[in-house]
Amino acid sequence: MKYLIGTALAILIAAPAAAQSAGAIQSSGRVEARFGWDRGEFKTELRDPLVDISDKNGKSGVTYGIEAGYDYVTDSRFLVGGYVGVEGSSIKDCATTPFGERDCLKGGRNFTVGARAGYVTDQGVVYLKGGYSNGQLKFEAEDFVDDERVRFKDNHGGFHLGAGGEVMVTNNVYGKLEYVFTNYSSDKFDDGITYAKFRPQRHQLVAGIGLRF
Repeated sequence: MKYLIGTALAILIAAPAAAQSAGAIQSSGRVEARFGWDRGEFKTELRDPLVDISDKNGKSGVTYGIEAGYDYVTDSRFLVGGYVGVEGSSIKDCATTPFGERDCLKGGRNFTVGARAGYVTDQGVVYLKGGYSNGQLKFEAEDFVDDERVRFKDNHGGFHLGAGGEVMVTNNVYGKLEYVFTNYSSDKFDDGITYAKFRPQRHQLVAGIGLRF
């Protein structure tokens, strides 16, 4: 909730500074570059006859990518649209064990596809969005003693929800601020004796610059 409130306040502050000559948004395609704060959170559960562990930790980094879509604006200024996007992440979390092994978890590419709905103002648009996400995690284990290295990638599907706003700078160029929460699918293992679960989630606060055409 605090991310949504912060996004809304920033949009209200930025809107009056937009160029007054920019007209209201019309039905059009759009493409944008995005950059901002990225936080991955990981919840791990492990239970067996001897152990019962539940742990949650996170790591922050930078997200960067592009998004493209089309918006349809009705006569009553309601906006509905669809979009696709791809982004990368700088998130990286590493730990070294006393036995000479270094384990790293890195954020990989993230694909998004979804829809959004909002209301068009004289200077831009405020909207809600939601859709499907497919994110990638990269695991790397390196044993310095035995000089061995293991790498693999793990893809997670899930859904994202967000809210944001855009301000027209000119008739074709806009700036934006957006918050997005993503909940990915879990990895589970259960053989009747040992139960393990790994669930990733994501919070993002991004700014962008885009072009309507």
